[in-house]
Amino acid sequence: MKYLKNYFGGIYKDRYVLRSLVKQDLQMKYNRSVLGVAWQIITPLGLSIIIGLIYSIIYGVDPKGFIPILFSGLNPWVFLSGSADGGTFAYISAEGYLKQTQVNPQIFPIRVVTVNFVNLFYSMLAYFVVFLILSPSSFGLSMLMIIPGLLIIYLGGLTLANMSSAITIHLRDFQPLQSLVLQGLFYVTPIIYTTSMMDDKGFSIIYRINPFYYLINAVRSPALGNDISVATIEECLIVLAVTFVAFLISAIITMKNNHGIAMKL
Repeated sequence: MKYLKNYFGGIYKDRYVLRSLVKQDLQMKYNRSVLGVAWQIITPLGLSIIIGLIYSIIYGVDPKGFIPILFSGLNPWVFLSGSADGGTFAYISAEGYLKQTQVNPQIFPIRVVTVNFVNLFYSMLAYFVVFLILSPSSFGLSMLMIIPGLLIIYLGGLTLANMSSAITIHLRDFQPLQSLVLQGLFYVTPIIYTTSMMDDKGFSIIYRINPFYYLINAVRSPALGNDISVATIEECLIVLAVTFVAFLISAIITMKNNHGIAMKL
């Protein structure tokens, strides 16, 4: 409990520093960029259109129905993978702050995740515009389930960033290793294909034991306008509970790792 109290207490103490850093990162990211934040929309949308058209040729799928599935899956994946990768540099890029100030280290993984979450928010807004054009009849109140879905995926991203930042302090080679693992996870997670494709081949176990599938589905399912059922709510609550526990564990590990962190950089 002491670690968790210090973790949240430090975040509250440095909340203005955190807000300033996030604002600074967003401004620097799009500084002198002609399209700016539009790149957060163009990239996943462009990939979705390209993959959707290729799949329509090879597998005969309807791109009108498949592009929203791709777009709604790529957006949360980019957030999760970006949070994990960003976590490996969270402390290293903040070396000056950590060695010259008394700021609490745990705000730096949060900084990375929050910047990525803002980008996710923009991307999902673009997704809903595209989805409204392609499938206006699918819009409904069930889409409000994306609110707890976004909370779940934010906690998931923060868990990944906390863990990767803690590991990188002791193992600088972790970043390329993590990138390799994430690349493999991308292909075994139903992002550029549907779960039914895996079910038809008898490999449904591959995604059912994959935590990334449930994190992404927490956003993707309501974004596609899927109906809310008792089973859907139960799954959402279970994923939220598991993700929250994982986040608390990562927070404890973060605080144990923070002792003398400036000397480890």
